[in-house]
Amino acid sequence: MSLSASNTDNDLFHRIARGDERAFEELFRRWDRRIYPFVLKMIRTPALAEELTQEIFIKIWQHREKLVEVVNTEAYILTIATRHTLDQIKRQLNESRMLEKFSAIRPLSHNDTDEMLLFRDRAALVQQAVDQLPPQQKAVYLLSRQEGLDYDAIGRQLQISPNTVRNHLVKALQSIRAYLHDQDLLPTFLLTCAFLLVKK
Repeated sequence: MSLSASNTDNDLFHRIARGDERAFEELFRRWDRRIYPFVLKMIRTPALAEELTQEIFIKIWQHREKLVEVVNTEAYILTIATRHTLDQIKRQLNESRMLEKFSAIRPLSHNDTDEMLLFRDRAALVQQAVDQLPPQQKAVYLLSRQEGLDYDAIGRQLQISPNTVRNHLVKALQSIRAYLHDQDLLPTFLLTCAFLLVKK
């Protein structure tokens, strides 16, 4: 039995606050396609926008006990989406600046070369994860991540529906994350921090 469309977002918020997973699924269904383009306008990368959209809803669920206090549900959801996306942009900028600092410090020493190899190894492992994807998932991932195409453009190129494109991309991202997790990899950002601390 599905939740009635007469349930307002406030109704859903109160249900979610009590741990109602069906209410959370309904909220996701209502807001998923609104949050994704909202995030994409800021982040400009379809695959990353998809990841961030999922993370935004995870944040809502993780802090569900606060939902009973929310009056304006739309403002609450968009505020979380904005803050989470801006945090990601800041992380990317910080990583970019640190890498610039890394490359400008001095000619590579033996230890510097070791750290650069760590970065290259990580990139190689990501490529290994991509190479192990099923053909359709791999094609969708590459068109989204490398070509920057949206769901409609990918769908036209592969002759599948945008919804199928989305499903393939979500599964591809999950597989890649699982592969990297199995390798016990540190994020590139942490590796960069470790390198800069050694240099001081």
